[in-house]
Amino acid sequence: MADEDEEQSGGQSAAQSAMRRIADKELRSIRRRIRRRRSLLIGFGLAIVALAVFGISYSIQSNLDLSRNMIRSPEVRILGYDGALLETIGGRYSQDVSLTTLPERVQNVFVAAADPGFYDHMGVSGADFARIFSNSAGSGSTITMKVARSFFKNKANGPGRHLQEFLVALWLEWSFNKKTILRSYLERSYLGRGIFGITAAARIWYGGPYERMTLHQTAVLAAAISDPEKFDPLYYPSETAAEANEILARLGRYKFIEADRVSALTLVSPKLDVQYEENVLSGYVVDMVLEEVADIVGYSSRDIDVVTSIDLKVQNLAQEVVREVADLRLKPRGADEVGLISISPEGRIRALIGGTDYSPFQRNRVTDVRHPAGRMMKIATYYYALNENSDPAQWVRDNRMAVGGWRPINPDREYKGQISLREGFVRDVNTVPTNLADHFGLLNVRQYARDIGITSPLSTDIRTVVGLDPVTVSDIAAIHALPQNSGKPVQMTLINKVSFSDDNDAEPIYQRVDATQLKRLTDEAIQASYVLYASVTDPQVRLDRPFAGYGTVAGGGTDAWYVGFSSDLITAVWAGNDKRQRMDVRGDVELASLWRLFMLDAHDGLPIRSMVRASSQRRRDGDGVTDLWKQGLNEKN
Repeated sequence: MADEDEEQSGGQSAAQSAMRRIADKELRSIRRRIRRRRSLLIGFGLAIVALAVFGISYSIQSNLDLSRNMIRSPEVRILGYDGALLETIGGRYSQDVSLTTLPERVQNVFVAAADPGFYDHMGVSGADFARIFSNSAGSGSTITMKVARSFFKNKANGPGRHLQEFLVALWLEWSFNKKTILRSYLERSYLGRGIFGITAAARIWYGGPYERMTLHQTAVLAAAISDPEKFDPLYYPSETAAEANEILARLGRYKFIEADRVSALTLVSPKLDVQYEENVLSGYVVDMVLEEVADIVGYSSRDIDVVTSIDLKVQNLAQEVVREVADLRLKPRGADEVGLISISPEGRIRALIGGTDYSPFQRNRVTDVRHPAGRMMKIATYYYALNENSDPAQWVRDNRMAVGGWRPINPDREYKGQISLREGFVRDVNTVPTNLADHFGLLNVRQYARDIGITSPLSTDIRTVVGLDPVTVSDIAAIHALPQNSGKPVQMTLINKVSFSDDNDAEPIYQRVDATQLKRLTDEAIQASYVLYASVTDPQVRLDRPFAGYGTVAGGGTDAWYVGFSSDLITAVWAGNDKRQRMDVRGDVELASLWRLFMLDAHDGLPIRSMVRASSQRRRDGDGVTDLWKQGLNEKN
């Protein structure tokens, strides 16, 4: 019996041993499968990481421009709509800043202004790392991050680009010393007005080499780099000087100079000796081109070709007419300045005069300076009403009912209870647009004004609809182009194409393409708007083709206007003075004469066409890329 128990026990042990061996074998097999799966996953993950690193590296390398031209500063060639050379501008891009000839104290001004810890950190900060996960615009917090951003061929924002800039900054710190990075910062930083780097800025603003700048002059450049628009020393001298003084104080706080020296260095205005040349084009046009190119291209060491929409013949005509009429008829009546803009119906600028005489110390009075426009702004409310009811004879209220705490007063002091929409526009009453805005919703009308091309700030009360809000001349041209552009807002541009001069076969850096726009004026409203315009067009202002136009005086006599259009051009003219003083210039007389002289010759060689038919023809022919101005005429001449 004992033998049987032992035999049975031995059999059980053998069975259990066999079961353990089987279980161990299966466990080893499972572990092998797990290891293989884990190895595959790790390999796959490493492959993804390697591909991502390769992709990021390739993307970064293909997007960087590390070239330098130590021989000369690149040129910007400004071309007309037909490719003819209009102007060549040089000296706006700094080349080869030498820190061996730039005093250490001058270098320290830029460091104290932009990145006091520059010599102690590794090129990036925690804020730069956090920026990777945001869509914020602008460069990083350190000088190295700013330099990294300047090396990219095109501007972009978003997590992907911020990561690339972060990696490039680390690479710069690893590959180059601090002085090399600082030199690139001083060469490539934008200071406004199309100027890159301290070499060009010192030559243009101070009339001398950058090595001879005083500490305050250096601080002015540092302020301009921090905010080129806010601290433009030509437009805002006192504000820029105050910021420069603050930078000098910072220089003392960070022990770059003795603190007791700071007060002796401060000034109330920058010491400028501005160097500029008379150009073939208006200086205001050149300034606009250079600023837009700076925004599109950024820093470059290569020559740049800029095809504009300017017609040199029309531009020269505008300059001659404005100068002649201003000298003979406007200045004696108190209007020292004139602004003119003439655009094609799709928004391409053919001629622009930003002031009677160009001065780098004065803003462009067409695009940058806002003026009260009076009845010129009221058309936006009439457009809105015509979209709702396209009958220009519809009855509207003409009474002094208070709207939002305002009680409108008509210029002629007459109130008829009810008048037609057409009569309200002819009489230039304030009650009709006010009552219409109250009926349709003031905020709706205000938003509509924005949608059709007003870029200037607008009030939230009835000042918007009665023309008390100051707007730019380009704003007025834009909203009056609406009927001629098939009821779509114009895309106002000066530049058609930007490319590098030595690489014409490559894709352009920028190409104007018509943006998709919603129709903001119905076909019926377009026809009705022509009725309104015809009602206020003085028959004595004669052209050799169909046209419409009208003038006004706004701002209590400080601003005179005339705006009108034909099938091919919309032209707005403003006259006034920078001191906002009253004058004796009438929009429907003196400015109407100026407008007529310009428009007569500007249409030389253009076919006489119906305004409605011309709009339809453009809609069929336009491709959004080709400039169709005078298409086919050059071949005939």
